[in-house]
Amino acid sequence: SGAISMGVWVMIANVNGFVNMITWYGDALNRAPMWCDVSVKLRLGFEVGRLASVMCIARFLADIVSPRATAITRRDRRQRAIFDYTVSFGVPLATMACHVIYQPNRFSIVRNVGCSPTSLMSWPTLLLRTIWPPVFAIIAVLYSTYTVYRLVRHRRNFGRVVAGAHSALTTTRFIRLAALSFSYLAIGVPLTVYSTIGNIRSSARYLEYSWRYVHSS
Repeated sequence: SGAISMGVWVMIANVNGFVNMITWYGDALNRAPMWCDVSVKLRLGFEVGRLASVMCIARFLADIVSPRATAITRRDRRQRAIFDYTVSFGVPLATMACHVIYQPNRFSIVRNVGCSPTSLMSWPTLLLRTIWPPVFAIIAVLYSTYTVYRLVRHRRNFGRVVAGAHSALTTTRFIRLAALSFSYLAIGVPLTVYSTIGNIRSSARYLEYSWRYVHSS
């Protein structure tokens, strides 16, 4: 379920970025305002959703190698899927819905990039948007670190550890899923930190939140 969620968000991000790049290649004219209204919300969603999905993958792998792991039943799979989909889609959808709270303009348009969300730096911006990608990235790194530790410690019995959970994973599938998660974290975490710092710096000074002031324009 975590891998499926990641695939959905990556597909949405790629389609969104491709349409924006093609539509606004070489200029920044407001030629598709309705698309921008949708595009900026999708961008907020996949900024959080991709890392939330990776966190779910890392959590699953950590549970497989945990010494407390037991045979995974159908009920366990259902509960895990509910948790993964709630985190991977629920939190991003809430982030998209809450954008109106700190959104001073419908959108901005950047040449060769397309539609971009706007925000003023205030406590709702930090709490409802800025904080979530780093939080999910840090949690995913912790889970991944634990997984690597367990694999190094039990490398000789690795196949037995994976088989002991009675999940659908084979040793090869586990390695592939772990490689996907670790590779994305190796690239995604530095980019997330860089992007978060850049967003804070580009948002000008911190403002005391006021609904009337944010929506005055």
